[in-house]
Amino acid sequence: MRKILYFLPLICCFACSPRLQGPAVATLTPLSDTAFVVVLEEADRFSGGQKAGTIHSAGNDIAPACTYEDIISRMQQTARARGANLIKITDYRTPRTGNNCEQITANLYRVDHPKAYERKFTWHPERTLSWEDYKGNPSTIREANVGARTSCRFGIKIDTGSTPGKARVIVTSEFICYQSSVRPNQQTPALLAHEQLHFDLCEAYARSLRKTLAATNLTPVNVARISKDAFLQTYELYREQQALYDAETEHGLNAEAQARWKKKITDALTGLQAYQQ
Repeated sequence: MRKILYFLPLICCFACSPRLQGPAVATLTPLSDTAFVVVLEEADRFSGGQKAGTIHSAGNDIAPACTYEDIISRMQQTARARGANLIKITDYRTPRTGNNCEQITANLYRVDHPKAYERKFTWHPERTLSWEDYKGNPSTIREANVGARTSCRFGIKIDTGSTPGKARVIVTSEFICYQSSVRPNQQTPALLAHEQLHFDLCEAYARSLRKTLAATNLTPVNVARISKDAFLQTYELYREQQALYDAETEHGLNAEAQARWKKKITDALTGLQAYQQ
């Protein structure tokens, strides 16, 4: 599976549509359309749970559901319909000659606590951080004045096949659970609010990058160069602001500065609302 932080893979996905297929192993009660479904990548370890079947993405029908993100979204819908809340990818293949879709094979499972298996998730206004999301080892926090460490990132993927002669750049912002940690005696609401703003700041710069790219005429010829340059420029500003946020708020200990930054980041998200994913 691609790691989309800091590098810019060029994925040429021509119009095609995966047919989701695979027999169910067990018949389970369907879940609601909004039920949480966790996705584990090919390299992630997993054992246990009740298997609900195997699902494949295959086919060359003309439709937009051809990229990894679109395929996973459809797989999550199918998982809910089959009563599963965990998707374990067992095989991933990039587009190849004769089949321009990304190819994914996955097993479906029903587990008791799906969020316990979560390794990363994308920013969403209704998904705020909780201390349960911090699954990293707190001993990795070296600084004496730091109670928690939040690992969040934004990155891009290029799609040049959805529309002939056009190119699309997908910008994501993610929280990485096992690279984020908190000291056991520091799990306070105030510190969590400080860490949430780190993630919100990540989303703000992801939106800023989307805005920059949306104002550019991207083509299959220029998309790699333009998107890479825009990403690197935005990322440099993002790093500076993350460091400034910690410095001015003293890692959340300065309440007055914390309040100023909360307004600043909230205003930035509001001003870039049109560029939420």
